[in-house]
Formats: sequence, C-alpha cells, structure tokens
Amino acid sequence: MPARTINRTVDTSLQSQKVKAYINILQKDENFWNALLVFLGALFILSAIPFYPLFLVPFLSLGCAATAYFKKPYAGTFLSILLAFFAMLFQSTVLGLVFSLIVALTLFEMFEKWAIISALQIIIFAPFAPYPLSYLSGFVMLGMVLFSLHFGSKKSILISIPSVLLILLLSSIWLLPTSSFFYLDLDKYAPAVSSLEISKPAATFGNLLPDLASLPSKLLDFKAYGQFNDALGKIFSNFFTILFSDSGFIQLLIWTTTLFVISFLSGRIKNRSQTISSLFLFFVPFTYYFLSQSFGYAFEWSIFLYAFLSVLIIASFEHFNISFSRENEISKKSKMKIFGKFGLQDLSFGKGPKSLDEVGNYNDVKEELRSSVLMPLQNKEIAYAYGLKPPSGILLFGPPGTGKTMIMRAFSQEIGYPIYYIKSSDILSQWHGESEKNISELFETARKTSPCLLFFDEIDSIGKKRTDYGADDVGPRVLSVLLQEMDGFKSEKAVMVVGATNVPHKLDPALLRPGRLDKIIYMHLPDFEGRKFIFQVHLSKVLCSEDIDYNYLAKKSERFSGADIENVVSEAIRLTAEDAIKIGKVVPITQKHLARVLSSVKPSTSISEIEKFEQFQMDFERRVSEKEKLVEKEQIVIKWDDVAGLGEIKQAFLETIETPLLHENLIKEYNIKPSRGILLFGPPGTGKTLIAKAASNELKASFISISGAELTKSGYSSAVNILRETFNRARENKPSIIFIDEIETVAPSRDISPSDLIGQLLQEMDGIKSTGGVVVVAATNKPEYLDPAILRPGRFDKLFYVSPPDLKAREKIFQLNLGAFAKGLDLSLFSKKTEEFTGADIASLCQEVKMRLLRSKLSGKEPVITNDLVLSVISTRRPSVNKEYLERYERFLEVYGERK
Repeated sequence: MPARTINRTVDTSLQSQKVKAYINILQKDENFWNALLVFLGALFILSAIPFYPLFLVPFLSLGCAATAYFKKPYAGTFLSILLAFFAMLFQSTVLGLVFSLIVALTLFEMFEKWAIISALQIIIFAPFAPYPLSYLSGFVMLGMVLFSLHFGSKKSILISIPSVLLILLLSSIWLLPTSSFFYLDLDKYAPAVSSLEISKPAATFGNLLPDLASLPSKLLDFKAYGQFNDALGKIFSNFFTILFSDSGFIQLLIWTTTLFVISFLSGRIKNRSQTISSLFLFFVPFTYYFLSQSFGYAFEWSIFLYAFLSVLIIASFEHFNISFSRENEISKKSKMKIFGKFGLQDLSFGKGPKSLDEVGNYNDVKEELRSSVLMPLQNKEIAYAYGLKPPSGILLFGPPGTGKTMIMRAFSQEIGYPIYYIKSSDILSQWHGESEKNISELFETARKTSPCLLFFDEIDSIGKKRTDYGADDVGPRVLSVLLQEMDGFKSEKAVMVVGATNVPHKLDPALLRPGRLDKIIYMHLPDFEGRKFIFQVHLSKVLCSEDIDYNYLAKKSERFSGADIENVVSEAIRLTAEDAIKIGKVVPITQKHLARVLSSVKPSTSISEIEKFEQFQMDFERRVSEKEKLVEKEQIVIKWDDVAGLGEIKQAFLETIETPLLHENLIKEYNIKPSRGILLFGPPGTGKTLIAKAASNELKASFISISGAELTKSGYSSAVNILRETFNRARENKPSIIFIDEIETVAPSRDISPSDLIGQLLQEMDGIKSTGGVVVVAATNKPEYLDPAILRPGRFDKLFYVSPPDLKAREKIFQLNLGAFAKGLDLSLFSKKTEEFTGADIASLCQEVKMRLLRSKLSGKEPVITNDLVLSVISTRRPSVNKEYLERYERFLEVYGERK
C-alpha cells in the first residue's frame, strides 16, 4: 500500500484544501446525511401535492433539512408532514382530514422511525411528482432496494408493504397511472370521488400567505365532515379491490419477497454483497411480465432497463466503497441489546482492517487463529470427521501497542460471529458480590447469543494470581467464578474466551491450563517487513514526497511497536503542518520530517520487558514459534563433525546419554541405573557447550539451555520458578538434555557462598528418577567452587575433563574455521605453533586472518592467504589458558577423578 506522492497536478493551496476539508467533514457527518434524507422526503411530498409554488418547494425542503440538522431529525420529518398537511387541506378539506389521520399515526412512531417515514415520503410520492422530478419515478425500485439494505431485512417489510399499498391506493383514488411500474386496472375504480381528488393548481407566490391563512377555516366546514364518511368508504373499497380483485396482493408479495431477500443476502455474502444480492431485483420485471399476461396489463419493457440501471448504480456505489447494507450491523446490535447494563461493543463495528490479510506481519498469529478457530467452525464436515473443536480460550500477550485488539477486530470480520469487547476492569464493582454476579450474568447472556466470543481486554485485572491478593480482596472470588464459567462450556454452541494482557506473568496458573486458555499466542513486536508495512499504511493516508525510504524507516525503528510507529507518523505530520503554515501552502511529508522524529523518539518497550515476554512464551506457549523453529534449524547444523578432537569424551558422552534415553528396555533388563547428570569442566573456550549441543542433535533430543548467571540475577523466587519450569518442560519433551552453563553460580560450595538455589536444583535432580528420559549436563570452568553435594554419584554420575585440544584436534579446528581458505595451507605447522591454545583461541585467530584478507580486498588489492600470513597472526597471539589454570584442574582431578 504505497503512500500518495506529490506531483505537479496536486493543488497545494490552503484555500482549496479548506474546501476539501469541509467536504470530507460533511461526508463523515451523520447529521448531514440525516438532513439530506429529510430534504428528499420533503421535496417529493411537497412537489406531488400542489399548493406551494414549485420554485419555493426546494427552499421549504431545505428548511426541513435545516431543522433536522440543527435540532433533531424527527423534528425535520414532522415539519415536512405538517407542510404536506397544509397542501392536502388546500386541495380538499376531506383530503386534509384523511391525511390528518396519517399525521396522528406518525406521531407515535416519529421519534424512532423518522428515517423510515422520510424514506416512504420519497418512495410513495415520487411516482406522482411533477416535471422534472417525474424523470426519477422509474428509480423508485432503486430507492426501495437502497432503503431496505439500510434498514435491514426485518424492517424491509416496513418499506415494501406501505410503499406498494399506498402507491396503488393513491393511483386508484386519483385514477392516475404511475410511471414506476405499479399496475392497476383503473377502470375498476372509476368514478373518482371529487373530495379526494387533487385538482387545484398550486397557489401563486402572491396568494400563498392569504391561502395559508384561510386553511384553518376549512376545518370548520361541517359539510366536509359529512363527505368524510363517503371518502373513507371509497378508500376502504379501493383497498379491498386492490388486494382481492386486482393484482395488488401479488405485487405486494413480489416486492416483500424481493426486498427481504436482497437485504438478507447482503448480510450473508462476503464479497461484493450489495451487487450480488441486488441481482435478485430482476425477479421483479420477470414476475411483472407474467403478471401483465394474467391481468391484461400493457407491459412496459423499460422496467428491465431501470432494473439494470439500478443494479449498475448499486455496483458503482460498492466499487467506490459506499455501503448501504447494514444487515450484519443490525443483527449484531440486536444481539448486543440483551447485554443490557454491560454495554458491550462488537469488535466488527467501527474502523479497522476488514480481514486478517490487511494486518501486516504476524503471519504466525494469523495462521494460528485461522487453523484453530476458523477451520473447525467453517469446515463442519472436517470438524465432524476428526472431532475437531475450537479452543475454549485464547490468550494474546505481548507489549502494549502491538495490535492485540486490532488483530481481533480484523478476525471478527472473517469469523462471522460476534466478538464482544469487554474492558475487564469495568466488571469489578465496589459492592460486595456484585463483581462475581457480573461475570455470571455476562456468560449467561453470552450463551443466549452463541456461538460468540468474549474478548477480555486487560484480563490480568480479573485473572491475577490469587497469591497476590489480600485476604479481603474480591479478585480471587471473581477469578473463581470466571474459571467455573469457562469450565461450564461443554455444549455444542460454546462461548469462546479471548484474553489480552501485557503482563502475562501475573496471570493465575489455573487460568493458563489447557481446557481454559488452550491457545497462548505471543503478539511480538513487528519485524522489519512488518514495520515497513505499518509505515506504509499510516503514510498512505496523507500526502508524501517521493523520497520516502521505507527500508530506512524500518531499520531505524527497531523494537518499535505499531503504536510507536503511528506516533512517529503523527509527529511527522505535525512538523509538516507547521512548515505548511509558515509558507502558506500544503507541503508533503518528507524523509527529513520522519528522520527528525525517529532521532528523538525511543521505543516504548525495553529489552528487559521483551526478555520477560520471551521467557513466558518459552514456558507456556503451546506451539512452535518462529524463533524456536530458527533455533531448531541452527541446532541441526551442529554435529559431532563440528567438534574437533575429544574422541574419548564424545564416545563416553554418547554411551552415557544414548543408552538410558533411547534404550530404556535394555537398562531395565540389565538392572543398570542410568546417569542423572554429566559435569563438563575445563578451561574456557574448550567446547563444553558445543559438545552438549552436538550430543542433543546426534540423539535427536530436546535441548534446553539455562545460564547460572542469568538465574542469579532474576532473584530467588523467579529463579526457583525458572528451574522448576525448565525441568517440567524437559519431562514433557523427553528425551531431553538440560544444559546448565556456569553451574558454579547456582550450586557453589555452601562453605564459601551460601546459595538458596542449590536446594531446588538437588530436589529437581533427585526427582528425575521418577520420570526418566532427562539428563542434566552442566559446564563450569571453576569446578573447585562447586558444592560437594552436587558432585556425589547419583547426581552428577559422570565427570568429564574437557582439556585444550591436542595436536590433531587443533589441526581440525583450523580446517573448520578457515573453511575454503584452508586449501594449500600447512595446517599441521599451525597446529604445532599453537600448543596450549583452546578451540576459542584458534577460532579467534582464524577470524583475524580472514579480516586481514577483507582489508586487502577493500583497499583494492587481491587478497592472498599464505602460511606466512597465518604464522604472522599466530605470532601475535598467546593462549588464553596458562599453566597455573591447568594445575587447578589437575588438583580437582586428584580429589574427584574423572568418571567416564
């Protein structure tokens, strides 16, 4: 969605933009459209009944419209009816008295149904309007369709029945054929009653006020009251003749069916609903053809032309995104009424994306919603065949401003079921027991409209951990009721719960278990492509120059949420507006404006907060995230061939892990107790972590890594939870390896530095025997600091000393790190020159060699790698591990030995 760019044809004058601004305001002004409807209704009824001079009718109609705009719409409608009453009375006292009955009836419905009354004024009197309005009478069918689309299928009957009956009735009373394709055999209704005829011409402008002043005296004409009964008799006689002796009943049936079907289908068809549903309008001319053959009417073929033009106009409206259909909106609003005091809003109302495809980025989230919710709801046969059911609940968690509500608003357009927005804090009440009652009433009402979804925004306000409340707090009771209601949805028409929060770690674990919130989805910050899309969406709404570099904007907005980006664009627009005021003309937003804002705005989400969300995702999200997929791909690359040397350790490592994890039956047969833990100790950079990752890949075991240093930073209670969850995840994904790096920070000797975590670690390791399939691998470069309790057999059964690589191992490390550059080099020579170097030392050395080649390339020279080049780099390096360091490991070996 590219932004609009400035060009030579754009009018940048502030005066023209002011005009466009007012036009835009009118387009969005509901009062304006209400006034327009009242104006048209008054225009047709006042022009059809001669009294006011024709040139004055538009001005009187504007007066009605002004009343509707500045006062109330129903006031404008009533004023038009009052003016029409004077016109009827001018024509005939009896006609005025008959119309007064209509005025009395409309007063009861004026406040709620003023729009329908104005619509009926247009439809009923358009067939009798004078020139030039008479040219529009053929489009009465278009008006009937548009009004039925607007008022909905249930109220379409309020358009069809009064319109058809009153048009036919007026035609029979006045003996006037209509140009709107409503047929009658007028000979059946002759002669006309003079007291009901419209025979007087309109008053002249000079006589208007005197004629208007004489109208009240007509109401005192008692002779007219005697004629009133005869007039009513004529009206009822014509009415029954129309229905039972003429084609009125059939025409009524045709139009009632047509308008209902068109309106009903518009709410059931997803794409081009107005155009497709309006095609049913051709049902009218086809049935009218057969009607004319049966009753002997002269069929007018132009009805097909007007039907075609009506459908074409409706299609044009839809092409320009002008929608008249409110079938879905009316249906949803009627359902919302039953929620009473809660005043819930359906997310499908209002502005927002019309589908998930219009939401940039978040492809993993959209796919999850479609597959888990839409698929079983929309594919009934597949759901029945496989017993698939939508999840009971979904949790969307992530930083503020990432679009949790927006994506549910887009999802509401696709799912076809109401999604009711609930601000969770509004449920809480200061009165005892009222909050729990609100939850129960909410769910009970939702069941009546099921299937539907309840979207609890800020669900943490009612779903917080019960341990975080005081003794008298209402929170635990509210949560208990919420859990009971969620557990009660066992019927086929279930109510699904969707919760959103930016503090997921505060939620009670009981709420997060499967069966309640089955799907836990991380709404992460948008990635590079997502940020580009968000910038394009917001900038497409304003005038932009051609120099906008969206790649630059996305790069500079790292860690920005969607709300942050929207704020950046808003600030850039403000800066641009200030420039426009200074120079007196409209200027486009430029790259300079955006860059200026980006340089001063910081993302609203900190790195530490992101780490919390990712930790929660790792602990609770029940799907493979995109990040975890990438980690899996990275782990598959690490094989035993990537670990140079250490053959004896690799073999012992495989035997220790492979046999108990993959051959549990043999372990039982020979009554062998499997090793629970393996400790890798040795100097830094010797490949302890690499060995553990390679082992997990070779054995196709799950690999879970935690850092001792990170655990100690998070505090005791948080660290205990992380340890517990790590072991639980490992047991759920057997066979698995838990790798604890820097274990001396978790389990130091209690004589040196007491640690509260060592007890939890020992408890978890001792508990492994009840489940099996989990091996703890720990690494340290300070084994002498470990607590003796952790080193005894039964916990860390195997102790492996990972020493610096030997001669052959160093040669292979050179080969692995130099890759294609190793061809033609004397790797054995390099190996001899790097005695006591660790694998990390050699890897760093090789990086320096390749960096020198890169410098040569950048300076314009042809890069050539030689033995002398590598040796020159080696000459500048020293091993990172000295002899004193190695002696510490030898002393540790003397005490504990090496258990292989």
